[in-house]
Amino acid sequence: MSTSGKLPTSPLRGCRILVTRAAEQAAGFSRQLQQRGAVVVECPTIQLVPPEAWTAVDAAIQALSGFDWLILTSANGVRFFFGRLQELGLAPAGLQSCKVCAVGPKTAEALTQLGITPDLIPEQFTGEGVVAAFHGHDLQGRRVLFPKADGARDLIPQQLRSRGAVVIDPVLYRNIIPQGLPDSARLALEQHQLDAVVFSSPSTVRNLAQLTGGITRLQALLADLAVVSIGPVTTRACQELGLSVAVEPEQSTLDALIRALEQHTLCCPSATPPIT
Repeated sequence: MSTSGKLPTSPLRGCRILVTRAAEQAAGFSRQLQQRGAVVVECPTIQLVPPEAWTAVDAAIQALSGFDWLILTSANGVRFFFGRLQELGLAPAGLQSCKVCAVGPKTAEALTQLGITPDLIPEQFTGEGVVAAFHGHDLQGRRVLFPKADGARDLIPQQLRSRGAVVIDPVLYRNIIPQGLPDSARLALEQHQLDAVVFSSPSTVRNLAQLTGGITRLQALLADLAVVSIGPVTTRACQELGLSVAVEPEQSTLDALIRALEQHTLCCPSATPPIT
């Protein structure tokens, strides 16, 4: 399929969609929606920053050759991990004796661009999928490095430790809340000019609630919108805030999310002027 120009027959044509990804992540996803004729309003609800201290990450990197597995769950993880490796003046040579598990095609692609071929890609791009992918591997005494986002679930390290693995899981990056909403996003929400909102992680849901003034306010602002979730963990976060999810793809990827969006009737082509 061509990626240039709009796709005039797409069901998303004229649909107004709020994208809550971090600013540095939103561009590619927004562009795909716009190519399908959607009107995208970017509303970053998270900002990705380094850990408060690099001590634990640096110690793990220095001992990289002693690990049996490296697990990276996102392209962000790849960026922060290998960025820090470069800042320390080190090459990825330590990975020669370390197998790499990449969660999802975007993570695998980011590694491939660095010349690293993942040894394991789980079928399901969730913590449960990672645990399931290791069922056929002997983990007794194996050293596993799992650099993670601050606030990530403990499922992976807990489950792998229960199978005898020695898991080191330093915080690699943090998700913090931006100072406020962009004016375009705030107005679109307040004036009910949107048809759908896309959440790509639990943090995007919780942070939007905080940025809009709390759970009750968020529920009111999203009452007439189709809530779109990238996967089951994000869906649970939506449900905990009283939001009903209309669209969740079978695979937790942005490409699958777009396909699910096109299969779901979100809106009719809008006759009102574009959001400014």
